[in-house]
Order: sequence, then structure tokens, then C-alpha cells
Amino acid sequence: MHIFMLFIFILINLIYCESKLCAQNIGELVLAKLATKTPYRHVQNEDTTEIKFTDCTPTKIWGLMRHGTRNPSRKVIRRMYSDLVHIRNSFIENDDLQLCEEDIEAFKQWRPILSEDEQKILVDEGVDELFELGQRYKKRLPYLLSQSYNENLFKFKFTKTERAQRSAENFVTALFDSNVARNINYPEPLSRDPVLRFYKLCERWKVDVDKNPASMKEFDRFKNGPEMRKVITKFSRKLATFVNADDIHLMYTTCAFETAWFKDKISPWCTLFDEHSIHVLEFLEDLEYYWIDGYGYSLTYKQACSAFTDLIKHFDEGSTEKNITFYFTHSGTLLKSLAFLNLYKDAQLTHKDFEVNRKWRTSKIDAFATNLIFILFECSNGPQVLLLHQEQPVHIPGCPEGQQLCPYEIFKEIHEDSLNNCKFEEMCSLNMTKKDEL
Repeated sequence: MHIFMLFIFILINLIYCESKLCAQNIGELVLAKLATKTPYRHVQNEDTTEIKFTDCTPTKIWGLMRHGTRNPSRKVIRRMYSDLVHIRNSFIENDDLQLCEEDIEAFKQWRPILSEDEQKILVDEGVDELFELGQRYKKRLPYLLSQSYNENLFKFKFTKTERAQRSAENFVTALFDSNVARNINYPEPLSRDPVLRFYKLCERWKVDVDKNPASMKEFDRFKNGPEMRKVITKFSRKLATFVNADDIHLMYTTCAFETAWFKDKISPWCTLFDEHSIHVLEFLEDLEYYWIDGYGYSLTYKQACSAFTDLIKHFDEGSTEKNITFYFTHSGTLLKSLAFLNLYKDAQLTHKDFEVNRKWRTSKIDAFATNLIFILFECSNGPQVLLLHQEQPVHIPGCPEGQQLCPYEIFKEIHEDSLNNCKFEEMCSLNMTKKDEL
């Protein structure tokens, strides 16, 4: 009888602990599934072995780098002070909370810490991401990146944002030193740059895709569907107060940013998520970015030809013309570029595909500090291209299977039509009426 009672006691405690997931049990379950707000440390490649190929010499680099981890937008900061504080206050004194004592205490201590003036600026985590990224690339490509700075060989350009500029400066500091980084004569930054942020110049994309309610159709269907209703029910029971889908999305967003601010501290908002709920929120984000910045409409990625014509021009120029080019930009540029290259492509992603093992996972492909690097090699059998994404070699769709290097001429042939007919102004004109080309 005593053994039976002991078994029941242990079982009850196991169930209790399972339902009250404490901060120390979160681990990678939540922190690596924060969609485009995932800190880069969860996807980075620690292997800094020099990149070498037999009978090949690296001659040029062209790279797109997303800025590092930043603060949230002014809108999110305001909601932290209003909605999130209200939600916290509504449940914190409730005796029916299904939370661990330590997590309850963490919520009692929690408060917003940002002013609106700090919106979207690079944080310490972002500084570390770009500096460490520069260090690792320098070790992998010493032939090109261990040279002293020479303005005729290196080009670093960023958009007209604090987060992009500071990301560039920290990357450059890792390659050279802080004195060099401060004294480089960077090109004039543009808020609507035709290479770094081409979509800001594409009026038709803004109207027909970005601001079009139809683009959010699949997002809205999933947000109002059965999987999200399960999460709402679970959260409402756990907090002993009703919360809706928008509330939970705000908790997810706050969890993401606070994860980046505090490397060694778990945000209390992260402790509310379990394996199912974190996958639901991650998929919800993936749907939004698929339709706004990915494969949802062909115009979205076709306009990226504006950036890739710059790549071809760079690789085709003489050997002494700015051999090493790094552009520091934003999520929208990286995702559209991945789609232009036909990478991570699923069958059309819809609200019905939650259970599908999809390739389009923004937590992996578009974390903060995401990087897409092309390296041109001169080889005994002709010029070859290597593509690195998140510091890992990636097969370029359309290139020969089973090999990392792609003959440069084949790479150009794959994208010949898109690049030779890159009629950016025409495709982005609001006078374009062919909806089937979206």
C-alpha cells in the first residue's frame, strides 16, 4: 500500500512539473524557434577551417549580411508598456496560476526596460554577432580577408539605419581593427538603396503585396484556426485569465527580444511556451514571411534581380576592382534573395501545412545576422562559385549535383533570363496591370 501511494505521489509530481515548465527547462525548445527574431548564436557555424579546393584560388567575395540583433519597433515597445503590463497584472495575483513559484516571482519582477527612442537600435548581442562573424570568416578565408585594408580592394556599404551601420563597423573591426573601422570612407548610405533595399523602390510590390490584405490570408486563417485555439485555451488555463491570439503573439515577440538582450537569463514570457505552442507561433511567422517576403508572389523575389545584377557585375569586373564586397542590410533583402535563388522552396505554403516538414523556416534561414556569401574561385578548369548561407556551403539550385562548387558560367546561365531582363522599373510600376505576374 505504501509503495502504491508513493507511486501516485511521484506520478502527480511528474504531471505537475510537466504542466509547470520552469525557466531552467526551456533550453533550445523555445530559444531557437523565434523566427526572424532568433539570435544568430542558435544557427552559427563554429567550424573555422580554411575553405580550400584543389587547384583553386579564391579571388572575390560578394556578401549580403543582415544586421545583428536589434531592439523592437516603437509599436512593440508601446504594447509592452500597455498590453503586456496589463496582461501580467491581470494574472500575477491569481491563486489558480499553473506556473512554478520561481516563474511567478520572475513575472512579479518583470517590467519593460526600453524607451521609444531606443527602437530598432543594435543591442550588445548584435554587436557580438557581427564581430564574431567577421572573426570566423577571416579564419576561413585568410587569403582574401587577412590583407591590410585597401580602399581599392574592399567595399563595405550599409543602409541608412543605425543597426546596419553599426553591424558593418563591428564586422569590419573584426577583419582589421577599430581604428580602421572608424576611418573607412563608407559610401553614402541610402534608405531606398537599389541593391541593399530594392523593395523600398518597388511601389507595385508595396501596394500589391506588402500592404495587400490578401497577402495575410493564410496567416489569418492559421491564426484563427484550431491549432491556435489550442494554444489560446492552454495559455488561458495556465494564466487563469483569458488571452487572445494577439496577446500570445506579443508574448512570443517579447520572449524573442528578451532572449537576445539577456544571454544567460530566460525571459519569463518564454516559460509560457511548450513544444506545441512554440511550433504554432513559429509557423504563424513563417506563413507571414513566405507570403510577404518569399515565394507567395513572383514579383517579391523577381525584383531581387536588382541586387544580383550587382553580383554578376562585381564578379565580371577586372581582378583589381573591389575584390571584396560586403553589404549590410535587412531581413526583407535576405529572404527575397533566398527566394530569387530558389533556395528553401516548398510547395505553396498554406495554413493547412502546419504538420508538413517544411524547408521555409525563418528561425534557421533568417535569424538576426543572417549572411549569404558568394565566393569566386579561379580554378584550373575555369572560374567556380561557392555559396555560403549561415556560414555553411549550400548547393545552388540548377548547378551540378553532388559538388559544392558551381561553374561560374553555369551559374550565370541559370539566372540569365532574370538578370538580362531585369526591368526593375517596369515590373515595379503601379501601371503594371498583369496580376498573374505577381
